[in-house]
Amino acid sequence: MSNRPFDPGLQPERSALAWQRTALSIAVGSLIFGRILATPMGLWTLLPMAAGLALSGILGLKGNHRYAHHHRTLTSGNGLLADGRLNAALALFVLGAGLLSLVVVILWRLQGHPPGLE
Repeated sequence: MSNRPFDPGLQPERSALAWQRTALSIAVGSLIFGRILATPMGLWTLLPMAAGLALSGILGLKGNHRYAHHHRTLTSGNGLLADGRLNAALALFVLGAGLLSLVVVILWRLQGHPPGLE
């Protein structure tokens, strides 16, 4: 098996870097989520924030594993490439975080609090 890149355009390497950027974005987004929604949610903010930080770690690790698997598969010529479960998990997490934020803000407003989350 060769250690040189399979694709001269380095597409698998670019995908691995994109997964690293995605993991970093989820981590930063989770921290921002915790900061913004700490007032209306209180300590409950820690649960989705911790889930986001855990997901970002998993994304970083799985992204590296996917790259290694793709590299091995493409250079050896046998085996299957990774499926879309990681993409689906990320999409479901982002959808859940968005819906949770929407529900919290709507409930906050229905309780008569001002629009700014002071």
